[in-house]
Amino acid sequence: MATPRTLVDDLVGEILLRIPPEDSACLARASLVCKTWRRILSDPAFRSRYRELHGPPPLLGYIHVLKGDEPYFSRFVSTSALRPAGRDFPGWLVLDCRHGRALFAASSPEAEGAMDLVVWNPITNEERRLPKPPRTLLPAGARHDCNAAVLCAAEGCGHIDCHGGPFRVVFVVTSTSYVETVTSARVYLSESGAWSETTSVYHHLELEERCICVDMMPSVLVGDALYFSCGRKYILEYQLSAQQLSVIATPARFRGTCIVIMKAEDALLKLDIDRSSIYLWSREVDAHGILRWVQSRTIELETLLPDDVLPVKSRWIYVSGFVEGTDVIFVHSSGYVYMVQLKSRQVTKMAIKWGRLYPFTGFGILGIKAASICEGPRDGASSA
Repeated sequence: MATPRTLVDDLVGEILLRIPPEDSACLARASLVCKTWRRILSDPAFRSRYRELHGPPPLLGYIHVLKGDEPYFSRFVSTSALRPAGRDFPGWLVLDCRHGRALFAASSPEAEGAMDLVVWNPITNEERRLPKPPRTLLPAGARHDCNAAVLCAAEGCGHIDCHGGPFRVVFVVTSTSYVETVTSARVYLSESGAWSETTSVYHHLELEERCICVDMMPSVLVGDALYFSCGRKYILEYQLSAQQLSVIATPARFRGTCIVIMKAEDALLKLDIDRSSIYLWSREVDAHGILRWVQSRTIELETLLPDDVLPVKSRWIYVSGFVEGTDVIFVHSSGYVYMVQLKSRQVTKMAIKWGRLYPFTGFGILGIKAASICEGPRDGASSA
């Protein structure tokens, strides 16, 4: 038979369970009431129920690229009353933000002009600078275009609200010369502290199409595969378990000036954007079992964005980011960035005017637990 104290704790847990995740300040105040409430909020079973009840984690902040005196300058802007706090990254270029971590290319302290990959945990402010990928990945005498992604490597993790534990970084680079074009990949494992062997795919293209290269748009994780944008015509697929690279051609009926790939309901989605519309394409299996691109939806921008945002002949609309696994995108036009929810058609003006945007999502209860075990930054820790 349950004791009165247990019944009270259960009742408190049911009440705390119904605090909306967007109200992180309320969660923070609740954690300060007493040790019992803090223990309830930080309990793994409570966090699991909280995630099941409230669905995808809300936006806690975002990282964006700024114009400035540095070659690169990134800034983290917090939208939550809990950790993480805002932070500037002079000399750092944000590449990815996923599974409770952000990935940067940062100025190397060892050599002027060189760049290192750094994984940063926004909740604990921990950093981990990775060893450079072996030079065999970057053949001399060619043009190199690269991108990278960070993701959780913990077994059995649902990746809804990751924090700490092992991670991996996938680094991809396209090397283009007059002779050939090749894209290669290596994977860094935090547990071993080492890079994997190289996986490569050679592009047998006509001379005029040899400009294929991985670009700097955010990558997309769908199932066991990472997808990187390669300009307007191609998408690069990296199978994580098999460690295999392949190239996917985009639809021939390209309409706009901007192509974005994103995830929607465990499937790959592609957006074409021009001055007046957003065209949504999805990959579907036809009657012959072949994956094909199918245009699934068209959204007219004049019914979605404010009148003063719609571009004139001299302006364009660009997608500057998206929230992975949702229908939320960020569009840039007329000097501002807007958050657009494609299904509800809700539009929110952001507090930034320029640059790619990498959202950081999570539940405030995670920050409560982290604050109890790590009260300050610790550089070089292995659990970033």
